[in-house]
Amino acid sequence: MKRQLIKSSVLLSLLLVLVVSACSNNGNQPAASTDPTASNNESGETAAPTSDPNAEKIELTVSTWNIQEGFDDPGAKNDTIANNMQEKFNLTLKPVQVTWDDWTEKYKIWATSNQLPDMFVNNLVTDDPGLYVTWAEQGIIKPLPEDMSKYPNLAKILELPSVQPLKLDGKYYMIPRLTYDNSDDWVLDRPIRYRKDWAAEAGYTSDPKSFDEFVAMTKAVLAKHPNAVGLAVNNNQTLLTHFLGSYPEMANIKSWVKEDNRWIPSYASSKVNQGVQELRSLYEQGILDKDFAIQKVGDGPNKFLNGQAFAVYGGGISLDLLNQFEKANPGVTAAEGIGLMSMWPAADGKKYTFAETPYWSEMFFRADLDDAKFDRALQLIDYMASEEFAVLVKNGIEGVDFKMENGKAVSLLTQDESLAKKYPIINVISYLGAWNQGFIYSGKQTLNTNPTMAAYEQLQIDTFNKLKAEGTPIPINFDVLLLSTPAKDAIGGLTATAMDDLYKVILGKEDAVTMWQNAVKSYDAKGLQEAITEVNAKAAELGIN
Repeated sequence: MKRQLIKSSVLLSLLLVLVVSACSNNGNQPAASTDPTASNNESGETAAPTSDPNAEKIELTVSTWNIQEGFDDPGAKNDTIANNMQEKFNLTLKPVQVTWDDWTEKYKIWATSNQLPDMFVNNLVTDDPGLYVTWAEQGIIKPLPEDMSKYPNLAKILELPSVQPLKLDGKYYMIPRLTYDNSDDWVLDRPIRYRKDWAAEAGYTSDPKSFDEFVAMTKAVLAKHPNAVGLAVNNNQTLLTHFLGSYPEMANIKSWVKEDNRWIPSYASSKVNQGVQELRSLYEQGILDKDFAIQKVGDGPNKFLNGQAFAVYGGGISLDLLNQFEKANPGVTAAEGIGLMSMWPAADGKKYTFAETPYWSEMFFRADLDDAKFDRALQLIDYMASEEFAVLVKNGIEGVDFKMENGKAVSLLTQDESLAKKYPIINVISYLGAWNQGFIYSGKQTLNTNPTMAAYEQLQIDTFNKLKAEGTPIPINFDVLLLSTPAKDAIGGLTATAMDDLYKVILGKEDAVTMWQNAVKSYDAKGLQEAITEVNAKAAELGIN
């Protein structure tokens, strides 16, 4: 009899659960569990239904560069940070591989065949705004909820002035992935590295105060190091660093400027002429590397590291590169030999620093992602955009990878250990919510366990603070920079054309300014004037001054 009562109780409980499930379930929410072990206790009484919105485990497909490598790593199963994060949100991440060579084409193909992952990275809003608009209009990407208060870190990002122009009909269709918190924090992303030991040897112990002083300094250095080049460059964009000292707007070639009461692309301004003349002069005087136009990315920095260049525009630094420097320059430590130069003042007396949208690339979601999965994905990205997660990415787990000592984070890793090896999944997905490149300047990040790299990181921090204090960010109107119109989108490729023409002018024999002006004039045949007219009409319509 007792057994029959228990059986009846279980059946009744099941029936109640099914009824509640049928009444409360809708097309966007998962049904409540009908597992009797979950809804009954040992006495056969019905337990209170769970209120956890994440009670049901879900799977999300996610795509970013080389993601499969992290998940395939032998240590992936022991990635504590990744495991804890998936457990925290009760989800499983399934990687969808793209590489730096195929990502743009793969996403376009997947978009046309309805095979996009649940969430994926792309760089549409700044580099291909026309496609961003098209995908939104065609229902390929999912708009964000109007109320983002549930996701406070993402809500804060969407409130940035440089993000506001990305709305389409009042909706966002992506989440910008912050590189820095502010657009003026890019001060060291166009670095000017130089041999401060060589400069001191030639009698220069401070940054040059003008273009002419830079030329004099470089000539004095080359007199003592005749086998070196004066100035190398990492790539064509870093060559534009030179314009910070004359016409800073040109340092960000995508920017638009207002002249004679109308908006024009920065490269179309006559103020570019001074920088063009200076670059031609550097080349003709043998200061600018004669191979700058034919070298591969990285060749210029390698010349600098190998003691074959006095200064270099652009290029990153890692421990391996610092070791390369010390091996190629016996008797000179990286701390003694490498300095970070600030650009000399422009004509208005201000020292300008590079500026850009505080984000690069965006997180998108496929349009038919159901609301439950979308909510879980947004929760995940909101967490990955938090300071809590930034600490894990940069420092590791407190008590395991770092400790707090006198208010500072101190690494517990040996020189043979790295967070990238310990947490291979996090290593490839850590930047889904934000790049966190500015975290090193917050004072909350551990310095490298290697003293050579730690010294260089401290140089970066000190220089960053110095440039932020004394520098002026490039003036950029983000409303115009990010404005999408058919004609403006159609001339997006002219920035690459302008770079090619700048190279030709520097290498040319005719008058540099005349060559440059003729090149810019030729852009009229490619739609430049139509774009200028359209942008100014749209700016007036939107009240953009």
